Amino acid sequence: MALLALVLAFVMIPAVQAAQTKKAAEAKPAGEVVQYDSLESRVGQEVVIETTLKTVRRGTLIKWTQPGLTVKLGSESGSFELSVPRETIKTITVLAPSASTQDQGTSGAKKN
Repeated sequence: MALLALVLAFVMIPAVQAAQTKKAAEAKPAGEVVQYDSLESRVGQEVVIETTLKTVRRGTLIKWTQPGLTVKLGSESGSFELSVPRETIKTITVLAPSASTQDQGTSGAKKN
């Protein structure tokens, strides 16, 4: 009985991993993968950082330096600032601004 459970576990693991990979690929937000040095002009924009430690962080880039980045994480992540050392960054994606952030202050109302 234990052997059967073990065999079933080994059969199911690849299927579960494939499903998780597919979900992760679907969940990736649209944006532009950029080089680290190009982030200096992107402060204030929303980024997704994938690290060599197998973590993914999404937030607003608030500081860029040669040694690392500081990102303000959203309320879903605890609303705090996170420093990410440059040597731990695998990829950086700058997200496209959403339509709601592009239209702020342009309601179409005329001033009197």
